[in-house]
Amino acid sequence: MSSSAKPTYGGYNKNAPLPGLEILYKHKLQNTPGKSILGLRVDFPPGGDTPPHSHHGASVSVVVLAGKVFNKMNDEPIEIFETNGSFYESPTCKHKVSANVSDSEPATILATMIMETEKLEKLLENGPFGLVDVEEEYR
Repeated sequence: MSSSAKPTYGGYNKNAPLPGLEILYKHKLQNTPGKSILGLRVDFPPGGDTPPHSHHGASVSVVVLAGKVFNKMNDEPIEIFETNGSFYESPTCKHKVSANVSDSEPATILATMIMETEKLEKLLENGPFGLVDVEEEYR
């Protein structure tokens, strides 16, 4: 592949490594009663991929901290976001593709989520992976 060729996504690979998740911060929003904000660091290893998923009705803003990621939401086309690139996931979004572009370098994103505090606390009883609602056929 030449350096000018655009990488392509070959479809979800259930054998690909999953990303690591780390909660960086969590705060109740004082000006929005009943809502909380959470920062989630997502570390994709080389070749890392996630199954299609959503985030339990959260509003999610994402910035790429390092590397490049494939992203596809709902029926939109697949996009590639590089370091400092950002995107938004609406509460009804189905995240169809979220994967590292590279098979040799890691990629990291910061996902900032806003959702109901009570729901967030319940989901976090299962750790940070509780924030990810994997589509039924991929469980």
